[in-house]
Amino acid sequence: MSDRHSNIAGARVLVIGASSGIGHALAKAAHARGARVALAARRIHLLSELAEQLDGAAYELDVSDPRAIEQVVDAVAAEFGQLDAVVFTSAVVPFALIEETDVTTWLHAYAVNAVGASHVLRAALPHLADDAVTLVASSHDVGRPRAGVAAYHASKAALDEILRSWRAEHPELAVIRVSVGPTDGTEILRGADRDLLADLYRSWAQEGQIPSKMSAVNDVADAMLSLIAVSRANPSVVSDIVHLAPRTGTSR
Repeated sequence: MSDRHSNIAGARVLVIGASSGIGHALAKAAHARGARVALAARRIHLLSELAEQLDGAAYELDVSDPRAIEQVVDAVAAEFGQLDAVVFTSAVVPFALIEETDVTTWLHAYAVNAVGASHVLRAALPHLADDAVTLVASSHDVGRPRAGVAAYHASKAALDEILRSWRAEHPELAVIRVSVGPTDGTEILRGADRDLLADLYRSWAQEGQIPSKMSAVNDVADAMLSLIAVSRANPSVVSDIVHLAPRTGTSR
């Protein structure tokens, strides 16, 4: 692509959470657009297969482990020299009613969804190239919580506040919070109790919280990549908060 507002050819991109869902689709799309990609996620067996397809490197990473984050970011920076973009899509979504959500579950949700994302930024900071971009996936439902996912929504709300602090203390950085709405082709329901999900779906339907159509995962991934291109092409501005919600009237 020759248009500078879509061109990411040659960009050195670290995708965290690339083993499935949006991160997986984004890594593939970035490679197709000519970017160099490094992939990190917890499920290394899935990641290694993708890395082989994309001529990239795979790194096993549990983002609840700060030392592991530092080791992976440092290794990728050593391979690339610098980072032009860091994309964080990792998330844990524990499904449980709030009175049944134990302390371990709360802490793990915060460790992955909020503190983990912030520590990635902290580790990447010395390695960011001029006009580098950091995309962090959040939730479109922050402030409108659904039943059964309190720890997820609360940790994403904490993430949003953390990113505001990053922008306040580092206004020179392009830190973009991408608020993602319901998206098809993700593994958000992986491992959830089916009976509980059935009850939750009925509750969400009664509250009007289930859209008639979800966004396509490849469209979300491509839109996020375009944010990187636009930000790098226009370094004096930043789209600090972007909402990607399903366009339910489309025929696709």
